[in-house]
Amino acid sequence: MRKGYQIALCATLLLTACDNPNEWTEERKQIVKDKCDNDLYDCDCFLEKTVNFFPEAQDYNKTLENESENQEKVDSYWEELDACMKE
Repeated sequence: MRKGYQIALCATLLLTACDNPNEWTEERKQIVKDKCDNDLYDCDCFLEKTVNFFPEAQDYNKTLENESENQEKVDSYWEELDACMKE
């Protein structure tokens, strides 16, 4: 029984480790949608604009984690999201 658990754990770790950090997986897209304020934005539009603006998912994280260093890009991103605001 313990050996079966270890095999399942190893398989899970291998599949997780093979995940491409630059790929927009459904899980990563859901995280972005969860961050969307649906009172202000059309969240489907918000997600679409985000994925188009940051073709590599890691760029989204790196840019927004260091907003002060990437202020110009962050400002451009928020300008893109203006199109998704509800009236």
